[in-house]
Amino acid sequence: MNEAAEMKDPSFSGIQKVGAAIVLDRKVIALRKTNQPSSEYYMAGGKIEDGETQLQTLKRELDEELGVAVKEYDYIGTYEDLAVFEGTPIRLHAYYVLVEGRPKPANEVKEYRWFDSKWKSEGIELSSILAEQVIPELVARGYID
Repeated sequence: MNEAAEMKDPSFSGIQKVGAAIVLDRKVIALRKTNQPSSEYYMAGGKIEDGETQLQTLKRELDEELGVAVKEYDYIGTYEDLAVFEGTPIRLHAYYVLVEGRPKPANEVKEYRWFDSKWKSEGIELSSILAEQVIPELVARGYID
C-alpha cells in the first residue's frame, strides 16, 4: 500500500493531518504557531484538503510553513489522539522527511526548534503524538539519537 497516495478517509469525522518528522544531524524539528494557546511544539505539516493526497499535503505544508521542498520521505505510521489546539479527534499520518533548503518560519509558524530523544531533560513540551509515538519510532529506526 502506498500511504502517500492516500486521500482523506471520509469515514473519519475528526481532523486528518499529515506530519513531517524533518531530520537533520540526527535531530528532528518541531514548530510553534504564532497564536497558539499552549507552549507545546508540534510536527510540521497540516490538514489534508479535499482532493489532496497525503504527499501533496506534505509538500504544500512544508513549503508554506518552512519554505522547504520534500527531497525524500518514508511513512512512519498513522496515529490518533485529541488535537492540541482544537480538542477534537485527530488522525495524523506521520512521515520521516529529508528536505531541500534551509527551514525559515513562515505563514503561521512563530518559531522552530531541533531536538532529539532527550527533549524532556531540556524542558521542551511536545504534542502527545510527537512525544509518545513519533519520537520513539524515529529512535527505533535509528533516525535520531
